[in-house]
Amino acid sequence: MGVERVRIAQFSDLHLGASLSGGKLALPQAKADKRRSEQRQCLVRLAAHVRETRPALLLIPGDLFDSGEPEIDDLNFVINTLNTMAPVPVFIAPGNHDGYAPSSGYNPHSALYQGRGSGPKWGNHIRIFAAEQFETAPVPGHAGITVTGVAFHRHRPDSRRVLADLARAPQSGLRILLFHGALENYPRAGADKAVLPFTAAELERADYTYAAVGHYHRGGPIVGEHGRLLGAYAGAPFACSLSDAGAGTWLDVEISPQEPLKESALHWHRCDERAIHALEMDVTGLTDSTSLSHRLDDVLAAARAGARDLVHLTLRGRLARGVPFAPAEALGDRVFHVAVDASALEPDHDVDLAAEPAGEPGLAATGQELFIWRMRQLYHQATSDEERHRIREALCYGLDALTSGEIHLR
Repeated sequence: MGVERVRIAQFSDLHLGASLSGGKLALPQAKADKRRSEQRQCLVRLAAHVRETRPALLLIPGDLFDSGEPEIDDLNFVINTLNTMAPVPVFIAPGNHDGYAPSSGYNPHSALYQGRGSGPKWGNHIRIFAAEQFETAPVPGHAGITVTGVAFHRHRPDSRRVLADLARAPQSGLRILLFHGALENYPRAGADKAVLPFTAAELERADYTYAAVGHYHRGGPIVGEHGRLLGAYAGAPFACSLSDAGAGTWLDVEISPQEPLKESALHWHRCDERAIHALEMDVTGLTDSTSLSHRLDDVLAAARAGARDLVHLTLRGRLARGVPFAPAEALGDRVFHVAVDASALEPDHDVDLAAEPAGEPGLAATGQELFIWRMRQLYHQATSDEERHRIREALCYGLDALTSGEIHLR
């Protein structure tokens, strides 16, 4: 009897164990601890969904952990949680962060795994791909469904063209490909590094029914040259850092080998209840605190940033001298967390370095006038944009010192 329509769940790139207190968001420890608890809840919610809906299988294409050697508490938590999903089959293809290695928590023979005493064991319903070459395994309880997967072995850039040499898919049944890799020209790639690069054409030639791919943190479909849906990124279920703005999802897929796969078969679920917003605000021309406050309100409203969200605000332009503006304090009780980057602000010095330098100032010239004249000379003598940029910065620092007696680092 042939395979009928089935539903699968896809979840990856949780990066459990990643540092949540560093980076540009600079979360204080108490908030980082709260976010770490919320990160774990993403996997708990997935487990509850799997137990309730009973998909044919769960696919995890890598980076469940942020390291191949996670903390014992994280490893035990993941094993315990995945074990609650039995008997639903779970297939894991380790990624570039949590690669399969002799020391890996995925490896049942590793010192880490063996040294946990009474810690839980990977359930019999869980298949972890361990080889750096693709292997094909049947799905228990579902005749006619196979999963072909591959593992990373270490956290390093990997430019192998694994799909270029991949044998064509099995000739019948529902054929699933599972791996952690970077689709070239993926429109939602963000800042994620290219590892195991592949093209849509390579994937289409392999002729699998569906490809569950991990690595990129913003979920989206993978479409072939002629519009055929080839697979998808579920995205990261939890936003660990500023680069994860737009992340926070996992995926259900409905597949039938008798019907062409369409994007309507992809059903994303929101998992992270908080969103990260990377916002910018130009302060040029806002010469009083009320105008600045109103502009800040507009920026926040346009992004629909709410009380549960995290905001990173970059200030740009020229801030009027002597005008108080403390956006972190203003937003402190309106969002869960705010970090402000003021390094791109320009000082309120109205000097045009590009203007032709006049003759040398006379004896009555002030120190400030002499300094501006000399910097303008150097600017016109500069031979590169980089040199002119350094001169412009030196002018700003010098005028800070001359006008206020302080230097404001930018």
